[in-house]
Amino acid sequence: MSELTEFEQARRRRRRKKNLRRTRTLVIVLAVLAAFGLLFFAGRQLGWGSHFSNLAASLRGGGGFPVTLDRQEVRQLLGVKGGVAVCTQGSVTVYNTGGVVTGEFPHSYNTPISVYSGGRLLTYDLGGTDWMLTNKAKTLQSGTGQGLLLGGALNDKGTMALSRRGGGYLSTVTVYNARGEEIFLLDSNDSYLTVLALDEKGTALAAGGVLARGGALGCTVKLHDMTGRRQAAEVTMPGELLLRLQWVEENLLAVTDQGARLIAPEGTVLAEARFAAPPSAVAISAGGLLYAACGDSRQSEGVTVTAYDSGLNAVGSTPLTRRVLSLHAEKNRVFILTEESLLLGDAALAEVTDRGEEGLQQIAPWQNSYYCITDEGLMRQRL
Repeated sequence: MSELTEFEQARRRRRRKKNLRRTRTLVIVLAVLAAFGLLFFAGRQLGWGSHFSNLAASLRGGGGFPVTLDRQEVRQLLGVKGGVAVCTQGSVTVYNTGGVVTGEFPHSYNTPISVYSGGRLLTYDLGGTDWMLTNKAKTLQSGTGQGLLLGGALNDKGTMALSRRGGGYLSTVTVYNARGEEIFLLDSNDSYLTVLALDEKGTALAAGGVLARGGALGCTVKLHDMTGRRQAAEVTMPGELLLRLQWVEENLLAVTDQGARLIAPEGTVLAEARFAAPPSAVAISAGGLLYAACGDSRQSEGVTVTAYDSGLNAVGSTPLTRRVLSLHAEKNRVFILTEESLLLGDAALAEVTDRGEEGLQQIAPWQNSYYCITDEGLMRQRL
C-alpha cells in the first residue's frame, strides 16, 4: 500500500476536525433539547403555567382600594399571593394589590368553603357534591362525585385531598396530584373524616373527625404514609371535638375543643396543652406557633388569648374584654380581631397594640399588609 502524501494527510486531518465539530454541535443541540424537555416536564408536574398566569394577573393596574362589593354575604376573606380572595355565597372573586378583579368564579354551592395554598384556591360545597380548583385568573380543575363532601385540603405543590360520605363507608378520602390524577384512597368505616391535612411534600396525609365507634363521643386522627400506601398511626381522643390539623415539618399538630397535641408520624404524642375552655378562635402559624382565644366576654373573667410555642408551651397571653371574632398568625405576629377593634401582637404576645380601626368585619393578613371588609367595602391597609 502506498503511503499517503502530505496533502492527503492534511485533508484527512481537516475532515476529522470537521466531523468533530459537527459531533460537538449535535451533542450541544441534543443537550439543549433535553434540557427544554426536562423543564417542560417539570413545569407541567409543578404547575408552572398556573404560576405564570398568577404573575400576569398580579401585574394588572387598577384604581386601588376601597373596592365596592355586591350585597352577597362574604363568607371568607383569604389573603393570596399578590392579592385577596373574597368568597361569597355565590362566587369567589380574586383581586390583585391594585384592586383589579383578576378572576371571578361563580358557583351555586349551599355551603362554600375555600382553602388557599401555593397559588391555588380550592373551593368545595360542604354537604354538597361539587368542587373547583382555581388560581387567580382561571379554573384549573372542577368536578363532582358520588357522596357528600365532608372536608378538603391543599398543599403548596398542588396536591389536593377531598373527603366524602357514601359508597358503603362512613367516609372516603381521595388524594389527587397537581394534574388531577388520583394517587391515594382512604376508606373509613369507623369515623367521619371531616378535617384533613397534607404535608408540604405531599407524601403524608392526616385525616380526622368524629369517631363512630363504641357509641361514645370522641374524635380520631389517622396518619397515613402515602408513599408506602399504609396507615402509619391512629390517635383517638375520647370526649373531644377535633377543630384543626396542621403538619409542622414532620410532626402533626392536632387541636381539639379541649387542648392541643403534637403527634409524631408513628403516633407518639410528643407534647400536649390543655385549654381552660373551648376556644372561640384558633390560629396556627407556618412554624407551628399556636394561638387560642378562650373564655366568655360576657363574664367577669373575659377572654384570654394564649400563645404556645412549637413544643406547646404557653409563652404569653393577653386578656380581653371583647368577643374575639378571629385570630390570624402571620410571620412573627398575630392579628386579633374583636368586636371593637383590631389588635396586633408579637409572636409571644409580650406586646399587643390597638390599631385604632373600628368597624372591621373580617380581615386577611398577607405579608406587610392586610385586607379587610368594612361598611365602605374591601380595603387594603399597610402595616
